[in-house]
Formats: sequence, structure tokens, C-alpha cells
Amino acid sequence: MTDIYRDLRYLRVPVEDLDGAEAFATGIFGLQPGDHDDANRRFRSDARNYAICYTAEAGPAAVALTVAHARELDEAEARLEAACPGLPRQRLDAAACAARQIKAGLSVIAPNGVAVEIVWRPLTSGWRYHGTRDAGITGLQSVQLACTDMAANEDFWTRGIGAGVSDWAGDAVFLRIDDAHHRIALYPSDRDGLLGAVWEVDGINAVMQGWYLFQARQVPVVHGPGRQPTSGAMFVTARGPGGLLHSYAHGMERGEAVTGRGPRQFADAALSHCAWGSPSTAPEFLGKDEFRGRDER
Repeated sequence: MTDIYRDLRYLRVPVEDLDGAEAFATGIFGLQPGDHDDANRRFRSDARNYAICYTAEAGPAAVALTVAHARELDEAEARLEAACPGLPRQRLDAAACAARQIKAGLSVIAPNGVAVEIVWRPLTSGWRYHGTRDAGITGLQSVQLACTDMAANEDFWTRGIGAGVSDWAGDAVFLRIDDAHHRIALYPSDRDGLLGAVWEVDGINAVMQGWYLFQARQVPVVHGPGRQPTSGAMFVTARGPGGLLHSYAHGMERGEAVTGRGPRQFADAALSHCAWGSPSTAPEFLGKDEFRGRDER
């Protein structure tokens, strides 16, 4: 695993209804409005200037990773060229950098069609995050990606990007770029693209408060409350604008407990995605045993 990445920085999510996306992000989920323009609505979850940008601009959804030094953009490009020579990639021009609030960046299209943007000097506000309600959010924890070709996407993220495997659950793979259990999770699916965003909160109380709020606001809950056997995180997941899943989560394993043990293989079963047995309506979180049971009923 490479150690050039500083953090999982932001998501760019194309949506048809910017007003609806903003209403969900602020009025329901509890993110703080950030810089807005005619085509982009940005929202904060911590001291960075934004963690998610809903955009009306054309193009694929994007996941960004930060590097600390400009030279590391060259290193990342060389790594991608050696490992994944056929994938489309480009340096972001001045207009694209301005829209993303970064100094420089490199974009590559992953096999599942999501753009991975490796960025240098993203804007940090330094101002305390203050959400529209006390949701307990402390930051963007991880991103979930849907993949029709798991082998190609795992190869891209491990050899091309340099992430390390923490665990597998069936064919789903959890990838780390720092000492957290995972920042990227790949799930086998019948479609490609961005699946979900997981937001860290400050305790199990915030997870449960989020669950009750979703119910009160009639927001579809697709999974949880539950506990992820792989990472140890407690979570609840709801469906937001454009079908993107949004989760509150707390308790993800970090440090030597993750980095020192090597990856594990969990069974291809629903209980590998929730130890508490919470049912899911998202097929990506269902093991083959669960699919077989549904087919037989």
C-alpha cells in the first residue's frame, strides 16, 4: 500500500435537482452549506471547505484523494501508467481546478466509470463545522462504489491507486489508504457507479437519532441500524438524492488492529454486512445466501 495519500477528500455527485439535493443535505442529513454557484452546491462536514459537491455539470461522479506534495501527482500518474495503461486520465485544467477548489489535480476513470481525482492543495476553511442540526457528524468516513467487474476494479484500486485490502466479504472488498479499516468499499452490483457516502458521527447515539429522524421524515432506510462485522462500525443507511446512499457510522476500527493483521475473508452472506441481522433492501449488501432465500420464497 502506498502512503502518499493524506485523506479521502470529497465527492462530486451529478444530480438533476440541485434544490432537492440541498434540501436533503441540510434539512434532513445535517450537513453545513458551503460555497455555492449556479452549477455547484457544496456542503461541509468538518474543517475542510467542502466534503460533497452536488453538481449540475456534465461528467461522471468523482471521488477525490489528497496528496501532500505536487511531485506526488507525477508519482501517481506514473503508477497508473504502469499498472493501468489503457484507462483514460488527464491533468485537470485551470477551470476544473477552480470548480473543485484545488491547486492541481489528476483525474482517471476507474473501470466502474467513476472518476478518481488525485488532488493537491484542496481548500480548507479552518472554520468550525456547524451543521444545520446536531447530527453529530465529524467528517466524511468512506465511499461505497458499485461494480459490475469486481476483479478489474480491485486491481485498479490496489495496483493503480495503491490502496491496501483490509477485508473481503464475499467478493466485496474494503480498501484502506491510511490506518482506518477502509476509505473505499467496492460492492458487486448489476450496475456501475457511485453507491454511497458514509459520514462518521461522534457516537452510537447519533446513529440512532439519525434512524429515528429518517423514520419521522419518511426517508427510505435501506440498511440498519446495524454493525459491520468487517470494520466494527455501527451504522444506519438511507437513500438520498439521485439514489445515492447516505450513512451515519461510528466505531470503525483503526490503527494496528487493522494494519497489523492482514486481510480476512468473510462469507458471502448478509450477516457479513450486518452482524445484528438488520435486513437490507440494497442488493449490494446481501450475500448469495440471502438472494437464494428470496428466490425460493
